[in-house]
Amino acid sequence: MSDIHWAAYIRADNLTPSLCQLMVATGMNYFEIGITSGSQELVRKMRMGYNLRTVLENCRDLKAAGFNDLVSVNYSFNVIDERPETIRQTIAYHRALEDIFGSDKVEPAIFFIGLQPHTHLEGYAFENNLLKPGYDPMSVMPWTARKLLWNPEPMGSFFGEVCLAAWRRNPDDFGREVMKILEERLGKSSLDEALSAPLEADRRPVAAVLS
Repeated sequence: MSDIHWAAYIRADNLTPSLCQLMVATGMNYFEIGITSGSQELVRKMRMGYNLRTVLENCRDLKAAGFNDLVSVNYSFNVIDERPETIRQTIAYHRALEDIFGSDKVEPAIFFIGLQPHTHLEGYAFENNLLKPGYDPMSVMPWTARKLLWNPEPMGSFFGEVCLAAWRRNPDDFGREVMKILEERLGKSSLDEALSAPLEADRRPVAAVLS
């Protein structure tokens, strides 16, 4: 079966050492994961339900099983509460993946989320006056459509400029160029900072107790 090759798109937190060995032994030569952000804080706020530390550990297992081919990592910048410090955390996390597989093997794929009705992100958009209830999610009018391709301020203009700069500098390796420019401009955090997500205090008002 050495002539069979296949690609995997999987939640990397579901990998096990035995599954990694099986994937490599059966000819997997392309591994794609979507983590959205390398900041555990933002992963939690987006309610994505996985642990970035576990993803790293499982990627080490995949490498140990003999995987030496391309790894595509999907990032969606400017999600809920993106800030310069969370961008630095994502850079640190991406560099950790490069340390595991090799910088020439890890290809960042840059996405902007398309907002969908009845989602956590839509609720966030309503709460922050980025969208108004009653909008038409199928509208192609630019004043609506541009909000549904999620890249709001205050970081939206920054990311737009970075993406344009990356396209001008190196259109054949756009994702890596985006990461390079972000690190040039903002630097990177420690990996420990990227993997930590302290719980925030609940700011909702406490109901009055009637005696």
